[in-house]
Amino acid sequence: MSAMPLPTPSEPGSKRNQKGRGLAIGGVLALGGLALAMSPIIGAISGDADESPDKRMSGAGDRSAVSLAVGDCFTSSQHGEVYSAVPVPCSRPHDGEVFATVALTGSIGADDVLAKQSYRQCSDRLTDYVMDDWSLPHTMGVNYYYPTRGDQQSGDRTATCFTADTDGQTTGSVREQETSLAADQLAFLRLELASARVFKTYPHLGGTAANRAWAAKMAAALDHEADGLEVANWSAGAGPKVTAYVGELRKSAELWRKAVAARSDNGYWARSDDAWNQPSYKYQRDVRKALRLASDLPATSFGPPF
Repeated sequence: MSAMPLPTPSEPGSKRNQKGRGLAIGGVLALGGLALAMSPIIGAISGDADESPDKRMSGAGDRSAVSLAVGDCFTSSQHGEVYSAVPVPCSRPHDGEVFATVALTGSIGADDVLAKQSYRQCSDRLTDYVMDDWSLPHTMGVNYYYPTRGDQQSGDRTATCFTADTDGQTTGSVREQETSLAADQLAFLRLELASARVFKTYPHLGGTAANRAWAAKMAAALDHEADGLEVANWSAGAGPKVTAYVGELRKSAELWRKAVAARSDNGYWARSDDAWNQPSYKYQRDVRKALRLASDLPATSFGPPF
């Protein structure tokens, strides 16, 4: 298995398309590589990522990365060209915590193709595990192990997604159980996650038609979140903050609808710029503070900044 984080992609496309991708991709892994005891990852931090990673996870008595289960915490070590992962209780210091395993699709590909596919699938799954990415330390982000071409030829098509901290080992799990949240906190996060899941379907390399279709879904998702926030029961302290936030969501939804309704492609891109520029974290932070949720702007962004 190879351990390799994906730097912020620079994909071909129009200037406006790149702006959208910067929000949808670049913000997802703003930390870049994560400093474990693995040279390809350390190389990515310095900007010299291993161009041909071919390291494998193995080791006598150790569990390979592909067999690590969701919820496993582990320590990692390097022995020459071999990397080992040893599961440990999350209550003990550890290098990473597995939050998902994902199946890689398509034909057998090169490492950079696998890395990009692993990155996108892993980043899409994090909020399903932690529920609230705002609660993560600013030094923590997404990493993954993915199969090399040789591994794929042997039938291994699974990537293992894990969180890790640039500051070193951590203690405790990043997983947030619904039972640990108050009813109003859970209601808010569920509505936020629903919008975030739509946001993450942004067509990174799509043309105008694909972007229009996505914008229509985004507008509907924002309206759905606003509707849910309006009918939920909030404390006296949170109520006014939620009302203000609902107003911002409605504004954003309307801007996306105007972009969808534009008669020309140029008109769509001009109006979509307005929609990208409108959101503000202020109202979202105000609600979070009132609900006693993490309110520091996250270093990684897995959902719409509305």
